[in-house]
Amino acid sequence: MRYRVLGALELWDGGRWISLGPAKWRMLLAVLLCHANRTVPTERLMDELWGEEGRPQSAGKLLQTYVSRLRQTLGDESGEVLITDKQGYKAHGYRLAVEAAEFDAHRFEQLVEEGRRGLDRDAPEAAAERLREALGLWRGAPFQDVPPTPAVEAEATRLEECRLEAVDARIEADLRCGRHASVLGELEALTAEHPFREDLRGRQMLALYRSGRQADALAAYRDLRGALADELGVEPTPALQRLHQRILTADETLMPPERAAEGAAAGAGSGTPAAPPRAARTPRGPRQLPPASPAFTGRHGEIAVIRTLIEEHDSSGAAAADGGDGGAGGRPVVIAAIDGTGGVGKSSLVIHAAHQLADRFPDGQLYVDLHGATAGLTALDPGEVLGRFLRALGVDGSSVPSSTDEASAQFRSLAAGRRLLVILDNAASVEQVRPLLPAGPGCSALVTSREMLTTLEGATHLHLDVLPRDQAVALLERIVGAERVRAEPEEAEAITRLCGGLPLALRIAGARLAARPGRPLRTLVTKLTDVRGRLDELSFGDLAVRTSFQVSYDGFREGRRSDDLDAAQAFRLLGALPGPDVSLPVATALLGLSESRTESALERLVDAQLLESPDSIRYHMHDLLRLFASERAEQEDSEAERSAAVARGLSCYLATAQQAVTLLDPLRPRPEHAVDGAVVPLGDSAEADAWLKAELRNLLAAVAYAVERPEPVARLGVRLAQSLQWFLYPRAHAQDLQSVNELAIQAARRLGDLESEAWLLDHLAGAHWLQRAYDDVRECLESALEIWRELGHHQGELRTLCNLADALCELGLHEEAIVVQKRQLTLARETGDPAAEVIGLGNLGRAHRGLGHPEEALTCFRESLEGARRTGNIHHQGFALYEMGITYMEQGKFPEGRTHLDQALPVWKRPGTYESWRGHTWSGLFPACMTLQIGPGPR
Repeated sequence: MRYRVLGALELWDGGRWISLGPAKWRMLLAVLLCHANRTVPTERLMDELWGEEGRPQSAGKLLQTYVSRLRQTLGDESGEVLITDKQGYKAHGYRLAVEAAEFDAHRFEQLVEEGRRGLDRDAPEAAAERLREALGLWRGAPFQDVPPTPAVEAEATRLEECRLEAVDARIEADLRCGRHASVLGELEALTAEHPFREDLRGRQMLALYRSGRQADALAAYRDLRGALADELGVEPTPALQRLHQRILTADETLMPPERAAEGAAAGAGSGTPAAPPRAARTPRGPRQLPPASPAFTGRHGEIAVIRTLIEEHDSSGAAAADGGDGGAGGRPVVIAAIDGTGGVGKSSLVIHAAHQLADRFPDGQLYVDLHGATAGLTALDPGEVLGRFLRALGVDGSSVPSSTDEASAQFRSLAAGRRLLVILDNAASVEQVRPLLPAGPGCSALVTSREMLTTLEGATHLHLDVLPRDQAVALLERIVGAERVRAEPEEAEAITRLCGGLPLALRIAGARLAARPGRPLRTLVTKLTDVRGRLDELSFGDLAVRTSFQVSYDGFREGRRSDDLDAAQAFRLLGALPGPDVSLPVATALLGLSESRTESALERLVDAQLLESPDSIRYHMHDLLRLFASERAEQEDSEAERSAAVARGLSCYLATAQQAVTLLDPLRPRPEHAVDGAVVPLGDSAEADAWLKAELRNLLAAVAYAVERPEPVARLGVRLAQSLQWFLYPRAHAQDLQSVNELAIQAARRLGDLESEAWLLDHLAGAHWLQRAYDDVRECLESALEIWRELGHHQGELRTLCNLADALCELGLHEEAIVVQKRQLTLARETGDPAAEVIGLGNLGRAHRGLGHPEEALTCFRESLEGARRTGNIHHQGFALYEMGITYMEQGKFPEGRTHLDQALPVWKRPGTYESWRGHTWSGLFPACMTLQIGPGPR
């Protein structure tokens, strides 16, 4: 689990960042994160959540409930992450186990410390990168959506101070790197916000002086001195007074040092080897780098990796020279190979990095766009590129060899004694790149490509993904202007989300907005929200997302390899299948191919960056690529072909879902539908549970998609919604359960499918039940009963009568509940349905207990338990034991209550059982344990 507090409090659920719902849950998690890996006593937690005066009498029990709910959200039913610390058998406090990499606040402080160490060892570039990465984690005020508690307020204040210190350290690093002009605007804003922070004022003065603004630097000092005297009656610190005096006398040592010259001088005077030479005063060799994009944003981690590779290479060269081995003849060339999908910003990254590194390569920087993925152009021949390089290095055109091998050898010879940086942008293949690599130990190469160049010897591979949310918003600010973005922050977030964090899409969206400075951001949000027109909107001037994707796709349509046409078909049809990702078995059903052919096609798409598969088990397609794939399917495949493929995929989902819920609860009566399609084999309940959890987002998306379609796809969606009941309800997924059933009910009515409508109304009542909306529960169940009786469907009527009796109990209508439940028991015995009788007896017992008839209730529960054991119904054995335990507790018979609740606990550990009842059972045990001074049974 990952946590973010540098902004709104969010959790990572494996596929997305989510927010916790109720305020008290957020407060509890926030307080635990403030004390991560430390036990917070229960008394302290209750004070934090309610204060000393506002604490309710039931605060202890409420806290247990919040902890249980938080564990469910964290997927931590075993209590291994949110740990209960006990004194004896009583909960003394709670401790949240958090790894530094899982928590943005810890990661922030870790990066800041690395940045400070970089400053200490006089490595300001590395320090600046670390500090920028740290500050890039911030999305807003810490805990900004958490109601204030003493711990949260204190931690938020501390983190804000740490952020300001990190900003100050990063500015110091930038100043050491000579970037005084670039920090002036930031320093002006910071000194206005923090007028008495002398460290910031000193940096402002130094930056102004280095920018040739001596008078402004002196004025900044006068402003501070006057403010300190007026407000506090003190003078600036001696250090700031000394800086003022040095600026007043135009002290030349305040100007940025020539780091290379200092390094050389130190080496000559002390016997220490000098650092590799930096920028020469008179440039030699070619300078072919394209201009860096002024809007370039983020990518601090990737740039740091590239810089580190080259810096460590240089350091090893210096060490080798010091060791007397003649330099670094055996050292390989540094090769950084950056891959990623079209439009993800590979070229911008390497050009930006190359400009930062250019002074390390005084003999030149060679750049070429190899047109490996350029619409309308064929990839450049290596021989042609070598001719360009050789001429740039001073070789007469008539002396350039015609043979690629000879030209490559000549290039390597020329590069051997030089410090050259070679940028091979937009490569098509390893074969195109190899002849273009220099061999000299002072050379480095940066290569970009869509496919990962896995066979490129000696390369360090970096995969470039889409921008995270904060960097995507920052890129939009760079293009559109910070004022416009901050005026409509929600719309800016929506644009970055609709662009999927893809830099090319964001650049186009930004260009559209920049071209219309008076138009609000919400106008573009409205246009991008239209799925069918989104790719049209993401085209402006010579930039188009669709064109970028088309280049990769066209490579498969040409069919140069045997599996290319399969890959092209897979790409199109995956765009038609709903859901965030797809597994290999479902993709196999969708395509109607063998599993081996399907896997080969999918892996080809992964190689081409048209699919992502970090674990080789599931495959994910970027949202914009999915739209493009859907477009290609509509243009190249007939409606019948698309519908048949989607029906195969949905049939696989339905068949496997039915199999899975049956494995989880084999005795529960439910509608079973024959499905003509492939099924994912599942061996037992644990595999069934794992499959449903892994596929849940896809299954929900499949229902939402299918119920809007005509037959036969709509009927598949209705039946899939029915199957999901048996997974969603036991796990209390109320919102998902309500959503799929409301959609499916409308489809069932459209199809005239009364039986499905009745089942779905019953299931919708379950969703309302989980949300304690008992009037809505009653309304749904009474509507379902009418249909069951019209159809003469006894099994459905039995189930719905049970549920209605339960709802009436919750509404306090116990006598009415007894009437309904006795009607259900009579029908169950008449139709010979022992499973329904077991459920009915349990419900009847609850109604009697609600009327204050504990002996009648216990009789019903005993009969229900005996029936559940006869029929092997493990769920209702647990329910009956729980209800008996609670009834005994209410009578003050704590030993009997504890015995029955202890027996119920193991039931809820089984896959497919009602996990939330484990928490209920534990809550029921506490009064007995406290009264008897004993501990509960094994958890």
